[in-house]
Amino acid sequence: MDISVLPPDVLSLYDEPFYELVGKLAGPVEAKLLEVQGIRSAYSLLHTENVFDILKHECKALDEIKKDACLRLDDNRYVVKPECESNIRYFTQLLNLKNQEHLKTVGL
Repeated sequence: MDISVLPPDVLSLYDEPFYELVGKLAGPVEAKLLEVQGIRSAYSLLHTENVFDILKHECKALDEIKKDACLRLDDNRYVVKPECESNIRYFTQLLNLKNQEHLKTVGL
């Protein structure tokens, strides 16, 4: 996996610069999903067990994201689109690799 697609300061990006990067590398729906949850940085994302768990809840604030990130089944349940899961997994793997590289440079 090529982490050169990440900016050198990716681990220190917060809020809008972070969401812009997520939008660029994972997609705008994925960026909105993180933003609505307050996942504001790489470390926040890396420490979130499952960013899709929130979509299991009935909440008006999530309706638009559910429409874009999920498929609605005939019984009105939602399932996350495989593309969305894949995009988040790719971005998270990039961040993990970048973090491992960073830890090596600081001697941890």
